[in-house]
This record gives sequence, structure tokens and C-alpha cells, in this order.
Amino acid sequence: MLWKITQNVLTTIVVLYTAIHWGIACIPGIFLVLYTFELTNESILFYRATYIGISLGLAYVMWMLAIILITSILGFIFKPSIDNVRVPFLSFTSVRWAFLNVIDRLAKPCVHHMVPSWITDFYYRALGCKIGKDCFVSSDRINDPYLVTIGDNSIIGSKVIITPHLAEKNDLVLSHITIGNNCLIGLGAQINPGCVIGDGSVIASRAIVPKYTNIPAGEVWAGIPAKKIKKK
Repeated sequence: MLWKITQNVLTTIVVLYTAIHWGIACIPGIFLVLYTFELTNESILFYRATYIGISLGLAYVMWMLAIILITSILGFIFKPSIDNVRVPFLSFTSVRWAFLNVIDRLAKPCVHHMVPSWITDFYYRALGCKIGKDCFVSSDRINDPYLVTIGDNSIIGSKVIITPHLAEKNDLVLSHITIGNNCLIGLGAQINPGCVIGDGSVIASRAIVPKYTNIPAGEVWAGIPAKKIKKK
């Protein structure tokens, strides 16, 4: 009963916060559109429609960039120093995790349109993800970035799910995920909590790597659940 009441209260707070978070991010774009309305007030109708249409498009892009920036700042400030823990759902650690998870989800629709780019690399790094040199990150589904390390020259394919958390019974489990150097994580693969992917390894498309799996360097894994299919 206590958990249900707590969940309902927190959900209500999240809904209200979402309105504020997205609303603040709208301010630059709305300013641009209103300024365009005033500036083109005496223009020919076709030209005015063109200018306003472009300003609306720019406003949408500005909104997405503002969401990413605001979330990056909040994530940088509030990211917790936690790793390899198992805590009850009704705990201070779980509340901190849930808060960061919520603001991350508010930004994910924007991240989706920006990957791969330096913008989303900046976003993930601000939230604590360690991304090595010359990496190519094309996924908008990296959860709990502060619990993820990606080595140099690695490629994270589109729609790859990297999720360092899971629920077991009434507990929240958080465990670091490490992806080594020169790795390839194929399209739509899923890496679960506690996994270590050795240097030069390949995870095939759509493969699901079970929790706490340690993949040695230079191996190719595929399937559900993922298993070694060959040595490179």
C-alpha cells in the first residue's frame, strides 16, 4: 500500500515536472516565432508564410537542443556515484536513480533525432558515460550512462540497448557495463547489467547478452541468449 501511494505521488510530480522541463526549453523557439510574426507583419502573405514556416522548423530544432542541454546540465549535477548495488525500490538510491531516469527519458525523443553526432556524444558524456576516442555511437537507447564505459574505436549500432539496471523481486539492481576498445555492437543488440565486452569483440545484430556475461577479447557472439560462435 505504501509503495502504491508513493508511486502515485511521484508520478504526479513527474508529470508536473515534465511540463516545466519541456516548457522552459520552448522559450527560445517561441521567442524566435513571435519575433518573426512581428518582423513580417507587413510582408506579402506568401513570404510571410515562408518565413514563419522556417521559424517554426528552427524553433523545433532549438527546442530539441535546449532539452538536450538542460538535461545534460541536470545529469551532470545530479548523477549519482553508485555502482554494483542492489537496493530496495523504496530507498533513497532508487529515488535518485528514478529521477535521473525520468529526465533522461524526457531527452530521449530529441537524442533519437541527433544520433550519431557530437551533440549526443556530449549528452552521454555529461550524464557520466565514458566514451573513448573515435567511437561511433548511433544508439539513443543507452540507459544510466553514468554506469557505461565504451572504449576507443568502438561502434555502437543503431537501436542497441545498453541497460545497466534491472528489477529483481522487490529490488533494483545496478551494475556497470564495460565495452572495450575496437568492439562492434550490431544493430538492435542488447547488453544487460554487469557485462564486460573484451577488446575487439563483436556482438551480432539482435543478440541479447545476458547479465554479468564476461566476453573475452576477440570473440564473436550471437543469438538469444548470446553465445560464442567463433574466435576472430
